[in-house]
Amino acid sequence: MTYNTNDMLPSWPVLTANYILDNIFQTLCISNWRNYIPDGMRMKGAWLSHESSEFISDVLPRLDTYSDFVAQNKSSYWSFSNMMQFARTPSTSLGVVTTKDSLVVLFGLVFVMRRIKGILIPYFCSVGRQIGRSTHGLSWEINNEERIIKFGEYVFRFMYHLTVSIVGLWYFWDKPWWDEQKGGVETVFIGHPYHPIDVGMTWYYLLQCAYNIEAMLSLMELSFTFKTQSIVKDAKIQSPLKISWSSTCRGDFPEMFVHHVITNLLVIGSSHCRFTRIGSMVFMVHDISDVPVDMSKLANFMKWKVATIVSFSLLLVTWVAARLYILPFVIVKGVFDYNSRLYEVESLINVKHYFLMLPAFEGLLLGITSLHGFWFLILVRILFRLVVKGERHDLSEHKHGEKSEDEMVHSDSMKETSTNKKMD
Repeated sequence: MTYNTNDMLPSWPVLTANYILDNIFQTLCISNWRNYIPDGMRMKGAWLSHESSEFISDVLPRLDTYSDFVAQNKSSYWSFSNMMQFARTPSTSLGVVTTKDSLVVLFGLVFVMRRIKGILIPYFCSVGRQIGRSTHGLSWEINNEERIIKFGEYVFRFMYHLTVSIVGLWYFWDKPWWDEQKGGVETVFIGHPYHPIDVGMTWYYLLQCAYNIEAMLSLMELSFTFKTQSIVKDAKIQSPLKISWSSTCRGDFPEMFVHHVITNLLVIGSSHCRFTRIGSMVFMVHDISDVPVDMSKLANFMKWKVATIVSFSLLLVTWVAARLYILPFVIVKGVFDYNSRLYEVESLINVKHYFLMLPAFEGLLLGITSLHGFWFLILVRILFRLVVKGERHDLSEHKHGEKSEDEMVHSDSMKETSTNKKMD
């Protein structure tokens, strides 16, 4: 059975609106809501005539849950050995991050990751404080506590990106979607949604999802301060929670916030719709190119000029290769070129559901690619300052009007000299 994609299908916004309305009214137990609107709006071919009441998850192949696993083995629900065995079983509910089993695991992974960061980052910050004191002087250390906190964060990020990149290269090395000789990106769509979910893919996705959620939380913590206050002040009612910008807020917070939102939507959406293969490709592109990003930030902090130049050069090469070539011209292009293969095989999924999923997925991929282009322009500006002016100034880390690090070091040294003269 094959589908004709031209058979009376509405545009994506119309189909999406019908899908949202159907699910809202179904939740409210008003599944026959079309009976209450004018005939002209619900007759065949009209905007509101396209019924899409099924959730996408309802029509995808069912995966065994932990409860199913326990029932099949007739064993204890709380048995640790059962949990470990279930974690090592392919194609279970853990393979989709929106299932109840996965959400429980995700909550645990995020908690553990934050606990690990809580132990490691203070140690990394103390190392950064010693380095800053030795390279910039005591006054710099006193006036740059925010940068020291960010140093600890970047050490953790570097360790994570390096580790997950090595693991990813090892695990995905022989996968067909990375090899044009074996089919390349086209294999992502052939056989969907019946792809088996290997144990490695399951835990790779869970870990990546947990990291991205934690990264979003960390971005908010670094960017805002939250204080409780009285509800009534000067006879006026005010919010019990006061939110203000933090001194550690990144200079490119709006772009980073949008990036994290898009990334989390891609992670969750691709897993929910069983597009984990294409999602893993997007992960790999980002993780590998993030390693030199973290390296350059750390080298710049430590004032290692040669290391800064080398890591920044590596950053430009990997950024162009991974984020400006492989992502848009291999992955995204492949999604647009080969998604028609989804309609060429018999599937449980109605063609309408693919029309709902694909434009949203494609839009998110184009959005994140556009952000990469924007950040590349920032990298070019940093390169210009480094080569022409000799300034090692990270434009992504400083807010508008803030002095560069070289200027701050010069200012601190001038203050220290002036103080010494006065004491003399």
